[in-house]
Amino acid sequence: MLREKVLMRLVVLLLGVIASTAQAQHYFFGNPIIRNYKPEEFKGGIQSWGIVQDDREILYIANNFGLLEFDGATWNLYSSKKGTKVRSVYVGGDGRIYIGSQADFGYFAPDEQGTLQYFSLVDSLPEKHRNFDEVWRIYEQGGRIYFFTFKNIYSYKPGKPIEVIVPGNPLEFSFQVNKELYSLVWGQGLSVLENHRLRLLPGGDFFAYKQIASILPFDKNQKIIFTINDGVFLYDGHSVTPFKIDQRQIKEKLIINQALLLKDGNYALATQNKGLVLLNAEGQLLLNATLEDGLLDNTIHTLYQDTQENIWLGLNNGISMVELSSPFSRIDGTMGISGTGYAANQKGNTLYLGTNSGLFVTDLTAPKRRFSLVPNSTGQVYHLNQLEGHIFMGHHNGPYFIKDGKAGLMSPENGAWEFVPVPNQPDKVIMGSYKGISLLASSEDGLHFLHKFKGLEESSRVLEFDKNGELWMAHGYKGLFRIMFDPKLEKITSIKFYNSKHGLPSNQLVNMEKIKGELIFPALYGVYRFDKSKDRFIQDKEYSKLFAPNEHIIEMEEDVQGNIYFISDQRVGRITVDRFGKLTLQDHLFRNLREQLNDDLSFIQVLDVNNVLFGAKEGFIHYNAARAKPLLPFHTRLAQVLSISNEADSLLLSGRKLDKATGTELPYAFNSLRFVYASSFFEKPEKTQYQYFLKNFDTRWSDWTTKTEKEYTNLPEGTYVFHVRARNIYGTISEAKRFEFVVNPPFYRSKWAYTIYTLLGFLLLGAAFYQVDKRFKTEKRRILLDKERKLGQKEIEIRQITNQSEQEIDRLRGEKFQAELDHKNRELTYSTIHLINKNELLNNVKLELQEILKNGGSIAPQEELKKIIRSIDHNITSEADWKQFELHFNHVHGDFIHRLQDRFPNLTPQEIKLSTYLRLNLTTKDIAQLLNISVRGVEISRYRLRKRLCLDRSENLTDFMLKF
Repeated sequence: MLREKVLMRLVVLLLGVIASTAQAQHYFFGNPIIRNYKPEEFKGGIQSWGIVQDDREILYIANNFGLLEFDGATWNLYSSKKGTKVRSVYVGGDGRIYIGSQADFGYFAPDEQGTLQYFSLVDSLPEKHRNFDEVWRIYEQGGRIYFFTFKNIYSYKPGKPIEVIVPGNPLEFSFQVNKELYSLVWGQGLSVLENHRLRLLPGGDFFAYKQIASILPFDKNQKIIFTINDGVFLYDGHSVTPFKIDQRQIKEKLIINQALLLKDGNYALATQNKGLVLLNAEGQLLLNATLEDGLLDNTIHTLYQDTQENIWLGLNNGISMVELSSPFSRIDGTMGISGTGYAANQKGNTLYLGTNSGLFVTDLTAPKRRFSLVPNSTGQVYHLNQLEGHIFMGHHNGPYFIKDGKAGLMSPENGAWEFVPVPNQPDKVIMGSYKGISLLASSEDGLHFLHKFKGLEESSRVLEFDKNGELWMAHGYKGLFRIMFDPKLEKITSIKFYNSKHGLPSNQLVNMEKIKGELIFPALYGVYRFDKSKDRFIQDKEYSKLFAPNEHIIEMEEDVQGNIYFISDQRVGRITVDRFGKLTLQDHLFRNLREQLNDDLSFIQVLDVNNVLFGAKEGFIHYNAARAKPLLPFHTRLAQVLSISNEADSLLLSGRKLDKATGTELPYAFNSLRFVYASSFFEKPEKTQYQYFLKNFDTRWSDWTTKTEKEYTNLPEGTYVFHVRARNIYGTISEAKRFEFVVNPPFYRSKWAYTIYTLLGFLLLGAAFYQVDKRFKTEKRRILLDKERKLGQKEIEIRQITNQSEQEIDRLRGEKFQAELDHKNRELTYSTIHLINKNELLNNVKLELQEILKNGGSIAPQEELKKIIRSIDHNITSEADWKQFELHFNHVHGDFIHRLQDRFPNLTPQEIKLSTYLRLNLTTKDIAQLLNISVRGVEISRYRLRKRLCLDRSENLTDFMLKF
């Protein structure tokens, strides 16, 4: 069994090699990917005559309007002083861009800011040599730059006078091959420039009257010479032999404007009438790209292969870039296909492609591939299969059989999805349709409808038999169906349905693929296998680990070498298998495909080991595995640095000046900057993304963006390093480009300013010290004088104070004596008053008692006692006694009664007495005895006195009297 498998694999591989050999005459399976630039886009003239690339991978193009510059993001146009058409361009070893135009030649060099400025060299020529037509070729050799016209040759070495070589006859185009300069001298032949003279080559007279387009290396001993109208020849240094070109697919005679030796050893021809032509070293036609294949024009004046191996075409109307290095080509409307790609199949040298518009066919051996619509196939094509050497088509209208170049409907069953051969019964086929599955039988006339199976009415788009002969059907929105038939395929014996209850992650988006002879089931996420013993699905870890946890695999297809091409919801790629069985996922080269593919029903068809088709939104994309190679590195460059601090942006540095700048210092006024950058990757440059980082300002790299400029405003003073890098459509990241610069502080914070501040500080400090010292000395003198004066004053004051102290002591002693005297007087007065009253009272009482005794009771005792009381009352209220008391009281208390009467004249005698007793701070009881009233009467008298004195309730009456 193993031997049979190996033999089968070798047969398939051999068939693939044979098919590849049959297709080897085609450089591309389809048409190459072409990017066109119209004059409106690059703002130049319609015609371009020369294309070169400098060491920074910037393109320079000689254009009708001047010199075009393209850095992958921005087009710039530079005009010469005379504004004439630029016919040739060359980048010298000194970095100058030399150009040739009408009656002028010179070079562009950067100024101080890096902007290209033109310098004409014709002004230094003698007047007699200034009359020439156009400079069509520029070459460098031996440190000299040679400008070739149809009249003279001008040799220029920087710093030295221009030498003029005047041939005897008019010149045609000139060429450089292997460091030798050749020119066609009209009427004489092909000549070589030696010692500033043109020497006719042996056999060169063969070209005396033949216009040469290009001379290129052919092998170690021969050169290949392309003429404009007279064919192609090989020249070995002595003789000329014709070189035959296979022009069977090119009906018209080629008019060659220029030829170019490509890096893969093939030759590219820029033609006047047939667009771009590619030949191999045997003269076989590899490619002919014309207007109908996507070019802007069939006339190509010049061509150039860049560092990424793309070929640039200077057209009669515009500029085109052909991705010759790409392993991808397109099969679309330019080849006769219309619609979205859904199906493909190859039968020998015939290729069938199915789209939503119908079935298209082409002969792969045809010189110029063009697809034509198969009759009766118009409409949606879903599937193409080859069974027993016949092509069958699943179509919206039903199953079709392709015979004699036409499509014939085999059954009225609408919506045929797929055809699957029954294992071990090669004449039987299961067909999936919109409403279930049917059995078909094959014959010489195609497939014949036998019957439709009952019991399954589901749409059956994805069908596959497992190794046990059981049919599986994947339904995109429900799950999986496992179907078993009776031995005669007459009916379905059992159907088992599987979904998320049986180990799958979901019911939806479950697919089915046959890889290495076994069924695997890509689900919503992850890849699963069916474990029959457990009747469940288990995750296949080997495949699942290749994909992201949330990645959904939509389509997978295996080639004869075991490589697996896949499409997921996130990417497109290929899984390769090494000799140890290890799986490796590669997706970088396919990153450009995802957005171009058919997102309705994704489709992959492996035609052979090298050719794979992907269904695209427009036709198909072809992948040639044999042409796939490691991606070449590309560069990111900083194009401009501009100051945006002012109203109008000002250019600081650009071009080569910027490349060579290190530690650029900027004034603080230029602390707002715009950085403009680009990359040298020219495939879909609008999708190239950039990432930037400003060291000492940003904390990390920025997010990826397609913008080609970045602004920073109000940067603080300091040292910065701007980094920028690019990521192309394949995910390759370039090396970061860096630009170091310093933002100087403003003048008031500069080193000079701080130096001035320091000097001024020292001066101010010195002046301050001087003033302080001067003030200190003056103050010291003043203080000494003040001290002497104050000492004198102090002595006088001390004497005065001594005298005053003695006088004060005497006064205080007198006041103390007087106070003691007054106190005694007050006490005396108080005692006297009481004594007087007491004595008087006692005397009166004594007299009354004596009177009572004397009378001997003639009067009733009661009356006598009343009389005694009245006598006591009279003594108590004696006015004479009060006058005596008032006199003493006023003396002791500073004339209190008079002052009180003056201030309060409405006071009654009783109130004045109460006031004096309050002044003496007597108790209420004592006052009551003195006034001969009750205690309650005293309280009432106090209340009336307060009203007389108009005292507030918060004021104390006794305190008022003591303070009065």
